[in-house]
Amino acid sequence: MKKLKFHLEAIIRDRYESDSLVKNEVHEWLLNMQIQDILKVETENEYWEDIPQSLFELFKTSIKNKNYEYTLVKGHLWLVMEISLESEHEK
Repeated sequence: MKKLKFHLEAIIRDRYESDSLVKNEVHEWLLNMQIQDILKVETENEYWEDIPQSLFELFKTSIKNKNYEYTLVKGHLWLVMEISLESEHEK
């Protein structure tokens, strides 16, 4: 099973208010995040500004499972998450 590390950048609230958000508030925001909140997603070899719906669903599942690390600075949220991708022949 292959694991990919995703780096995701999103805008979260007002840049001056957001830095005081606690971990629980960030998680709540992430649970309600919409696809248009994401500015870009990167892996080691890929880059997206228009995120495919299937990839967005993987992110949402990872967020629900609290499988991410984040940095929040001036309204910009940077997420790092490792997601296991299984291909058809690995099932």
